[in-house]
Amino acid sequence: MSTKAYTTYWVNRRDDVRKEHGTYASEEEAVKGIEAWWEIHQEKPHHVEKLRTNTGALEIYYGEDYYYYRIEERRLDGKLPAAHAKKRSQAEVESLRKKYDVSEELYLYEELAEPYQDRLTLAMNDGKKILNLLYDHRGRPVKPLLLKG
Repeated sequence: MSTKAYTTYWVNRRDDVRKEHGTYASEEEAVKGIEAWWEIHQEKPHHVEKLRTNTGALEIYYGEDYYYYRIEERRLDGKLPAAHAKKRSQAEVESLRKKYDVSEELYLYEELAEPYQDRLTLAMNDGKKILNLLYDHRGRPVKPLLLKG
């Protein structure tokens, strides 16, 4: 069974970089995910322009033409990833901090304030990805935790 999905990519045309941000059930959710990402990073783009390409993709330009978001419709085999993360217990969090020697300046998802958790869920829309990252005090992803499975 295939599922229609909308995947968001951040594109840097100058350096030829394309990074997948998240996959959503609707294009509207994908746009909200981009806006949540901007909130997390305290970005407030003033000149946002949305353009539809000939292939049907939505491109969102927000300042310089070098950088933009692209939302593409595609088919997935199976279902979308679960958006919400299954939170770990306090003991699991402490164990992971110790095991991976996580510095005091970095946080696991469960240690972030709820508004940051909510924005991350909107921005990434993948509970597994969310749990496998370390964050700064503002909820911005810093680096992978490198968990297995």
